[in-house]
Amino acid sequence: MRQLIVSFLCFMLLFFTNFASAKIVFKSIRGDVKGIFVMDDDGSNVRLLTDKLKPGTASWAPDGKQLVFERWINPVDSKSLHLFLMNADGTNIRQLTEPHDGSDKHPSFSPDGKSILFTRFETTNNSKSVLSKTPWEVGKYSICVMDIEIGKIKKIAVLGANNPVWSPNGRQIAFSNRHVVGKSGSNIWIMEADGQNPRELIPPLPNGQSNINRMYPKWSSDGKRILYVQSENKFAKIKGVGHFVPHAYRYFIYDLDKKQTQQLKIPKNWKYAGIDWMDNGKSVVISAAKIKLGKPLGRTKHRYNIYKYHIATGQITRLTKHSGQDYSLDWISDHAGENVFVVVPDKMNDEK
Repeated sequence: MRQLIVSFLCFMLLFFTNFASAKIVFKSIRGDVKGIFVMDDDGSNVRLLTDKLKPGTASWAPDGKQLVFERWINPVDSKSLHLFLMNADGTNIRQLTEPHDGSDKHPSFSPDGKSILFTRFETTNNSKSVLSKTPWEVGKYSICVMDIEIGKIKKIAVLGANNPVWSPNGRQIAFSNRHVVGKSGSNIWIMEADGQNPRELIPPLPNGQSNINRMYPKWSSDGKRILYVQSENKFAKIKGVGHFVPHAYRYFIYDLDKKQTQQLKIPKNWKYAGIDWMDNGKSVVISAAKIKLGKPLGRTKHRYNIYKYHIATGQITRLTKHSGQDYSLDWISDHAGENVFVVVPDKMNDEK
């Protein structure tokens, strides 16, 4: 009997070890397929989840059972991007945000999995952008929160932002402001979870330089560090045609307690298209394409693949290798859903 019990326990341990593995969800173009894929975080077991209606950026639910993602309602209309939800295996796809004259982007779950944070663009009668004294466009852009169960949307901040993400305790939101060509670059900002008190987290850009953009903020699981990327470009006219000329791409970790920034030893010609923490803060996973600096990007279709960067050693491991494009990724631990604790203020203004 004892031997039987031991054998059974060994079997169950093996079963759950194989079943519960850390994963990466990412958007990819592979041949004629443009879809959302998932793979184990060693690069194995790649599988397609959905390729219907040009799906976009996807993010894990905290328990790893669902994904929220962008999707075009009308594939030929760039303004018809809205949000959908699906199970982690690609089944039970359902629409979250209703079509409107604009788009919904950059979705991510709240730490308790009950809400979705996203950015919204709404067209107005005045097609020209309205600029405020701060380096973001206002009037047409906002940050919103949706209660998944009842479908209610709250507009918590009227400002232009990219990639807003909640802190692990749900009390703050980090984001990057919108880059205004020729006027200002983008920086990493932070605000309260109800949209109040937005302020620059990283020291301001020198003289408001419009050629530097800091983006893709990602909180560490303990909420003490923020991972982000920085691009350095110049705008140049070549034969009368305007071009963005890349000069460097850099990867950083900002320590909120020490107020110090650590630059990762990733080659500066690696153009990013997605970044996240990995191995519970010991590594970083990035989507990047190796490009030529000092030359216009043009319309070249670069080959983006996914890499793992070990922070302590600087070792880089390639996870995908093909001629397509892998980008917009999100990593989740094999311990997803354990010890979820969140405090999310409910003092938010209802959407008007």
